[in-house]
Amino acid sequence: MRRAYPLVVILQSDFAKDARDDIVAPIVPSRLMPNVVSKLTPTVAVDGSDHKVLVPALTGMRSRDLTERRGSIAAARGDLLAAIDYLFFGI
Repeated sequence: MRRAYPLVVILQSDFAKDARDDIVAPIVPSRLMPNVVSKLTPTVAVDGSDHKVLVPALTGMRSRDLTERRGSIAAARGDLLAAIDYLFFGI
């Protein structure tokens, strides 16, 4: 999966930081998905360019494999929560 989606965003709280796995979602540059407009794929800024968070592709990943931090997408918290609510509860 790393080849197809080299970047992921950790979506779980630091309260679970001692867990072996983290819940992540892949992110891809928006330019690679120009026609995707969905509540399930919020747009976030990474390194100064727009990326789509692929919430339907949530997965677990070993914490030790998450090595490089590129920043925070905390500013998109509302959109991310809305996407997760829509995925799991349809609202």
